[in-house]
Amino acid sequence: MIRQNRSVFLLCQLLLCIDFTAAQFTQTTVIPSILPSQCYDYTTITDASRNVNAVGSTNCDTIFLSGPRWVRFMGDSGTQLSTTPTDPNQCGTQVTGWYSGLMPAVTQTVTNGQVCFSWHSNSCTWSNTISVTNCGSFYVYELSMPPVCAARYCTNTPSILQTTTTTTTSNILK
Repeated sequence: MIRQNRSVFLLCQLLLCIDFTAAQFTQTTVIPSILPSQCYDYTTITDASRNVNAVGSTNCDTIFLSGPRWVRFMGDSGTQLSTTPTDPNQCGTQVTGWYSGLMPAVTQTVTNGQVCFSWHSNSCTWSNTISVTNCGSFYVYELSMPPVCAARYCTNTPSILQTTTTTTTSNILK
């Protein structure tokens, strides 16, 4: 696209813009974030019974029987794994899973952490190691089968998703 505004000509093509202003040339290149593949290829779970406010039952996360998979929580289920201990007999199960690790703060990063499964008065009777990826405006989790049945991953919706995004720009020929 070429636009003329007085003596300024602006030529923009795709992600490259050049500003021709009285013998001053400035080039700004915006490098789009390239997210890891799991930010595009994941299983979506929207089951409201998985939310920490839902009553217990005997549901088990058998969807992971075939092996680990990347999961994004959305809708009534919540948007993230619970990050605080969840009492047993909540979120549609007896043995409740919550993430006890650190969430990745920077977009495009992956962290490994532990999911604890609460049973009776012990908030971490069993555990699994999982991976969490920060996809900018949401997280995806690489989850596997919980260590016992009548166990599942519990979710909630935190008031804010805190992430850090880095944008790279460069100016040349000033």
